Amino acid sequence: MQVKLEKQPKSTFKLEVVVPVAKVKEMYAKVLAEMAKNAQLAGFRKGQAPVSLVEEKANKSELYGEVVNKLLEVFYPQAVKENNLAPISNPKVEIKEFEPTKDFEFVATIATNPELKIKEYKKLLKKRFEEIKDAHKEHDHAVHLTPDEVVKILIDLTEIEIADLLIEEEINRMFSRMVQQIQAMGMSVEDFLKSQNKTVEQLSSEYKKNAEESLKAEFIFAHLIKEENLVITDNEIEEMIAAVGDKGMMEKLKSPVQKVYIKSIIAKNRLLTKLIEEAEGVKVDDLDREENQNEK
Repeated sequence: MQVKLEKQPKSTFKLEVVVPVAKVKEMYAKVLAEMAKNAQLAGFRKGQAPVSLVEEKANKSELYGEVVNKLLEVFYPQAVKENNLAPISNPKVEIKEFEPTKDFEFVATIATNPELKIKEYKKLLKKRFEEIKDAHKEHDHAVHLTPDEVVKILIDLTEIEIADLLIEEEINRMFSRMVQQIQAMGMSVEDFLKSQNKTVEQLSSEYKKNAEESLKAEFIFAHLIKEENLVITDNEIEEMIAAVGDKGMMEKLKSPVQKVYIKSIIAKNRLLTKLIEEAEGVKVDDLDREENQNEK
């Protein structure tokens, strides 16, 4: 296997991979043999037809597609490992062509963790809180920084470029959620857009901005949680699950994926609480802050 690595802007890398024809033929034969095991052709018992006949009768598009998928499953991870890359997204794969008697060439574009620099955010958060206090001197009730304000300040103070690939993925997720919600209401996408007086282009532009802001916030949170050395224990995760009350929902939340999500929510809330406490110089009610963040 030959691999050419090219660094792109925004922590993106392009891998140009050439798999030698010998490996292509080997994989082709393997996929074909697997197909033959389940093939049902006239005059033969299931799985007893000759491989050559199975190949002749096979849908070439499906056969070639399966071989390509298997080749990518094997050689894409190898190329990534050989170049010590740590992708944080699915690759964007381009295949020049496929012939079982030729080298297999593909290009995989991947996104990695972006580099970021955050200015003196703690000083700026304190300054912002003092501004809020000065603006509300005539009011008796206490004023506080809100989680939204903290997040906005952090984003404004951070130098970070998000890979276009990640933004595209996030936009697609946002569109998928929107379509599901619209369908649940019994509406078509066209009717929804008319009701909002928006075009697809306008909605895409909004989603792009929101996706970029959301991703920036996620990377900033991850960076600061590590920098602040915030550790979330298994007991804390279990306590949050137990607080749900509903047994069915509690069982769903105990899956590994859900636990990772819950851990991230607790960590983000803990970070926001810590930053607000330090900026205001007072103890903040964690539960109130978590409620505000959940509403956000």
